[in-house]
Amino acid sequence: EQVMTLFQHKADELGIKIHKHQSPADILLQADPHLLEQVVINLTKNATDALAGQSDGVIHLHVNRNKQGQAILQVADNGPGIPADQLEQIFVPFFTTKPTGSGIGLSLSRQIMRMHKGTIEVQSVEGEGTVVQLLF
Repeated sequence: EQVMTLFQHKADELGIKIHKHQSPADILLQADPHLLEQVVINLTKNATDALAGQSDGVIHLHVNRNKQGQAILQVADNGPGIPADQLEQIFVPFFTTKPTGSGIGLSLSRQIMRMHKGTIEVQSVEGEGTVVQLLF
Protein backbone atom coordinates (compact mmCIF):
# COMPACT_ATOMS: atom_id res chain seq x y z
CA GLU A 1 0.00 0.00 0.00
CA GLN A 2 2.88 2.37 0.74
CA VAL A 3 4.42 1.69 -2.66
CA MET A 4 1.07 2.24 -4.36
CA THR A 5 0.72 5.57 -2.57
CA LEU A 6 4.26 6.53 -3.55
CA PHE A 7 3.69 5.77 -7.25
CA GLN A 8 0.04 6.79 -7.63
CA HIS A 9 0.72 10.38 -8.72
CA LYS A 10 3.31 9.34 -11.33
CA ALA A 11 1.05 6.52 -12.53
CA ASP A 12 -1.87 8.95 -12.89
CA GLU A 13 0.33 11.34 -14.91
CA LEU A 14 1.33 8.50 -17.25
CA GLY A 15 -2.14 6.95 -17.47
CA ILE A 16 -1.00 3.76 -15.72
CA LYS A 17 -3.36 1.81 -13.48
CA ILE A 18 -1.97 0.10 -10.37
CA HIS A 19 -3.88 -2.75 -8.75
CA LYS A 20 -3.12 -4.58 -5.50
CA HIS A 21 -4.16 -8.19 -4.91
CA GLN A 22 -3.61 -9.91 -1.56
CA SER A 23 -4.92 -13.27 -0.49
CA PRO A 24 -5.07 -14.13 2.33
CA ALA A 25 -5.11 -10.70 3.94
CA ASP A 26 -2.85 -11.69 6.85
CA ILE A 27 0.40 -12.78 5.18
CA LEU A 28 3.33 -12.16 7.51
CA LEU A 29 7.01 -12.10 6.57
CA GLN A 30 10.15 -12.06 8.63
CA ALA A 31 12.02 -9.40 6.70
CA ASP A 32 13.47 -5.94 7.07
CA PRO A 33 10.49 -3.80 5.99
CA HIS A 34 12.68 -0.97 4.71
CA LEU A 35 14.84 -3.23 2.54
CA LEU A 36 11.82 -5.13 1.23
CA GLU A 37 10.08 -1.85 0.46
CA GLN A 38 13.18 -0.75 -1.47
CA VAL A 39 12.96 -3.89 -3.63
CA VAL A 40 9.26 -3.33 -4.35
CA ILE A 41 9.90 0.35 -5.10
CA ASN A 42 12.61 -0.60 -7.57
CA LEU A 43 10.43 -3.18 -9.30
CA THR A 44 7.47 -0.79 -9.47
CA LYS A 45 9.71 1.97 -10.85
CA ASN A 46 10.99 -0.41 -13.54
CA ALA A 47 7.41 -1.35 -14.44
CA THR A 48 6.37 2.31 -14.54
CA ASP A 49 9.33 3.17 -16.78
CA ALA A 50 8.49 0.26 -19.10
CA LEU A 51 4.88 1.45 -19.41
CA ALA A 52 5.66 5.13 -20.05
CA GLY A 53 4.00 6.18 -23.30
CA GLN A 54 1.73 3.13 -23.39
CA SER A 55 -1.98 4.02 -23.36
CA ASP A 56 -3.25 0.90 -21.56
CA GLY A 57 -0.49 0.38 -18.96
CA VAL A 58 -1.34 -1.71 -15.91
CA ILE A 59 0.79 -2.79 -12.96
CA HIS A 60 -0.42 -5.58 -10.67
CA LEU A 61 1.04 -6.05 -7.20
CA HIS A 62 0.21 -9.57 -5.97
CA VAL A 63 0.86 -10.98 -2.50
CA ASN A 64 -0.03 -14.58 -1.71
CA ARG A 65 1.39 -17.97 -0.73
CA ASN A 66 2.26 -20.92 -2.94
CA LYS A 67 1.40 -24.55 -2.19
CA GLN A 68 4.68 -24.96 -0.29
CA GLY A 69 3.70 -22.10 2.04
CA GLN A 70 6.24 -19.63 0.69
CA ALA A 71 5.18 -16.01 0.58
CA ILE A 72 5.14 -14.67 -2.97
CA LEU A 73 5.18 -11.05 -3.96
CA GLN A 74 4.78 -10.30 -7.67
CA VAL A 75 5.08 -7.10 -9.65
CA ALA A 76 3.56 -7.65 -13.09
CA ASP A 77 3.11 -5.25 -15.98
CA ASN A 78 1.70 -5.40 -19.49
CA GLY A 79 4.60 -3.45 -21.01
CA PRO A 80 6.82 -4.28 -23.97
CA GLY A 81 8.67 -7.05 -22.15
CA ILE A 82 12.39 -7.66 -21.96
CA PRO A 83 14.22 -9.08 -24.99
CA ALA A 84 15.63 -12.57 -24.32
CA ASP A 85 19.23 -11.47 -24.91
CA GLN A 86 18.87 -8.75 -22.25
CA LEU A 87 16.96 -10.94 -19.79
CA GLU A 88 20.14 -12.88 -19.03
CA GLN A 89 21.98 -9.66 -18.10
CA ILE A 90 19.44 -7.72 -16.03
CA PHE A 91 20.96 -8.76 -12.68
CA VAL A 92 24.52 -7.87 -13.74
CA PRO A 93 25.65 -4.79 -11.81
CA PHE A 94 25.68 -1.62 -13.93
CA PHE A 95 23.85 -3.23 -16.87
CA THR A 96 21.08 -0.89 -17.99
CA THR A 97 18.98 -0.21 -21.05
CA LYS A 98 17.82 3.16 -19.73
CA PRO A 99 19.58 6.35 -20.83
CA THR A 100 19.60 7.67 -17.26
CA GLY A 101 19.74 4.34 -15.40
CA SER A 102 22.55 3.21 -13.13
CA GLY A 103 22.05 -0.54 -13.54
CA ILE A 104 22.20 -1.27 -9.82
CA GLY A 105 18.50 -1.62 -8.97
CA LEU A 106 17.96 -5.26 -9.89
CA SER A 107 21.42 -6.29 -8.71
CA LEU A 108 20.73 -4.69 -5.32
CA SER A 109 17.25 -6.23 -5.23
CA ARG A 110 18.75 -9.67 -5.78
CA GLN A 111 21.25 -9.11 -2.96
CA ILE A 112 18.47 -8.00 -0.60
CA MET A 113 16.46 -11.12 -1.44
CA ARG A 114 19.51 -13.32 -0.84
CA MET A 115 20.01 -11.65 2.56
CA HIS A 116 16.45 -12.71 3.39
CA LYS A 117 17.03 -16.29 2.17
CA GLY A 118 14.65 -15.58 -0.69
CA THR A 119 14.84 -15.50 -4.46
CA ILE A 120 13.90 -13.15 -7.26
CA GLU A 121 12.71 -14.54 -10.59
CA VAL A 122 11.80 -12.75 -13.81
CA GLN A 123 9.56 -13.97 -16.60
CA SER A 124 9.09 -11.75 -19.61
CA VAL A 125 7.51 -12.08 -23.03
CA GLU A 126 8.20 -9.43 -25.62
CA GLY A 127 5.02 -7.60 -26.51
CA GLU A 128 3.12 -9.02 -23.51
CA GLY A 129 4.83 -7.88 -20.33
CA THR A 130 7.02 -8.84 -17.42
CA VAL A 131 6.42 -10.57 -14.09
CA VAL A 132 8.98 -10.31 -11.32
CA GLN A 133 8.42 -12.72 -8.46
CA LEU A 134 9.91 -12.52 -4.98
CA LEU A 135 9.81 -15.80 -3.02
CA PHE A 136 10.36 -15.98 0.74
